[in-house]
Amino acid sequence: MAKQKGGKKNRADEVEREALEKVAPIIAERGYELWDVVFEKEGALWYLKVLFDRPDGGLDDEECEQMTEPINKAIDTLSCIDLIDVAEVGSPGLNRALRKPEHFAVLMGQPIRIAAKTENGETAYYGGELTDYSERDGTVSIRSDGKEQTFLLSKCKRINLDL
Repeated sequence: MAKQKGGKKNRADEVEREALEKVAPIIAERGYELWDVVFEKEGALWYLKVLFDRPDGGLDDEECEQMTEPINKAIDTLSCIDLIDVAEVGSPGLNRALRKPEHFAVLMGQPIRIAAKTENGETAYYGGELTDYSERDGTVSIRSDGKEQTFLLSKCKRINLDL
């Protein structure tokens, strides 16, 4: 098999964008909301994760199972299918990852947890109420015990809802 130019990591945005275009209409026409499409490496494998939810929250296993076949059929038509080792369809979960501006917008005022790099390169964890997000400034802010903290998104390794 010929290797794709740029490698999988360099093409992650392209894979996510193409998959999003294919699966978003399928999810919407069945009355669900797309939360995210993520292409990431776990161990030796590259996973394409399609995460969706009900507008009123919470999915059951049967709903995920019903959505798997039509989403997998759409994924099979991607021009970048050879880059995907495993396709996963499911709920973003209670502690869903926040990666996009719309995630922050809908979860403003909710408790979040941030894993951020410290000055010495270690990872520190912070929790609090999401009070601000600025894509322009590349920052996210939380309030905990009356104290406001602002983090550069470039220093955040992971941001999750903290329920």
